[in-house]
Amino acid sequence: MTVFNTSASATLFDDAATLFIDGEWCTSEQTFKRFEPYETERPSGTFASATPAHVRRAYDAAEKAQPGWAATSAVQRADVLRRAADLLAARVETAARRLTADMGKAIRDARGEVLRSAAILRYYAGDLLQPSGETYPSADPETVLLTVEQPLGIVCAITPWNFPFAIPTWKIAPAVAFGNSVVWKPAEVASGSAVLLTEILAEAGLPTGVLNLVTGKGRSLSGSLTGDNRLAALTFTGSNGVGVRLREAVADRNVKVQLELGGKNPAIVLADAELEDAAVQVVRGAMLAAGQRCTATSRVYVQRQVATEFRELLLAQVNRLVVGNPYDEATDIGPMSSPEQRDTVVEYLRLAHDEGADILLGGRADGEGCFLEPTVLTGVSPSSRLVREEIFGPVLVLTEVEDFDEALAAANDTEFGLSASLFTSNISKAMQFVRRINSGLVHVNRETASVEPHVPFGGVKASSSMNREQGKAARTFFTTTKTVYLRSPN
Repeated sequence: MTVFNTSASATLFDDAATLFIDGEWCTSEQTFKRFEPYETERPSGTFASATPAHVRRAYDAAEKAQPGWAATSAVQRADVLRRAADLLAARVETAARRLTADMGKAIRDARGEVLRSAAILRYYAGDLLQPSGETYPSADPETVLLTVEQPLGIVCAITPWNFPFAIPTWKIAPAVAFGNSVVWKPAEVASGSAVLLTEILAEAGLPTGVLNLVTGKGRSLSGSLTGDNRLAALTFTGSNGVGVRLREAVADRNVKVQLELGGKNPAIVLADAELEDAAVQVVRGAMLAAGQRCTATSRVYVQRQVATEFRELLLAQVNRLVVGNPYDEATDIGPMSSPEQRDTVVEYLRLAHDEGADILLGGRADGEGCFLEPTVLTGVSPSSRLVREEIFGPVLVLTEVEDFDEALAAANDTEFGLSASLFTSNISKAMQFVRRINSGLVHVNRETASVEPHVPFGGVKASSSMNREQGKAARTFFTTTKTVYLRSPN
């Protein structure tokens, strides 16, 4: 195998050589600077702004590399992913601090995300050695019928800033595991983490051109990323508006599309629930990572007869959260990812004031930098934007309901359908919830934001394109099936 030439991340950030194309680090005439969300005047790096010409070169490199990589044995590909997992785990502290510098995630959560990324790499290293294809009986006794999995070709991965290691890994790892090459465009905020992850995959032995990284503004690159006729599959996680535009851009071609979009995730708390545990789980789902998770809990429907008790337990849990320096081990919630993201959430807080919502906790920007107070609201109309739109911040709306049916109807009254939770000790209600909730992820007595890497991930309605990610679903998406009729001549 030809192995990438790698350089130290710190050097790359100083000279803006953050484009990785055909095994070489390079820069661009245009660059951009990023600043830490914790201390917004502290630079976190200077990065290259790729041009359409860079994207074309990335596709050229991916096209050249893909056939040879596809011909590499599954065992060899698994070895590369396993080495990458080991390298990432060995550098967990460096990677976690890089992640926190990029988007402000509390260091304990950042460390957990990096280790999750390593676990995803190990999962796909193992999955490569599982049975592949199927055999079928034939009407002709001289014929053997079987299917063979084959790679799609070139995959474009466009990834968000809120999970700078985990989400790119759960897209790139299966894409390359099953023999595809990748052109990767990360969110600008996550560029530093993207460079580090690319370095690690390169050092692990991924051949030249199999992974190509282009940093820069998505708006200026989307046309070249989606317009190349060599594109076989597009995988995207991000906002609904961008996802819809990307899908439309490839709709006239035979491009496989995987979109994971927004969520407005509900939790239902029934009177028979273990209320203290429910409060812990709801607060974890709503507030950790400053609410910047597509699976975050944003609406809670609590049965009226226990509403007062649950509200007090919930507020007590929120008050226990430590908001502050994300590099401090005691911190639960760091800053928002950027001033722009904080301003977006502040607009929703202004709306809460304007609409006369009862602000039980928070409701204000907290101190300097990109911090926001965890906020709990009640008295919000079901038609309010606070209930209808994804806020992507530490804001939770609490609503009282009479019974399970009213709660379920309210939970389903949304354009989204990503994740949902029910808290109950009644197994009958739990099974009804599993059947009747319109959601791709269903949790019983668990927070909405908890996912594991070996099971399918995705939503329904406006939350997803219905092509699932992770687990065995990733193998299905990143491969195509060839049916073989094998007969020996007499």
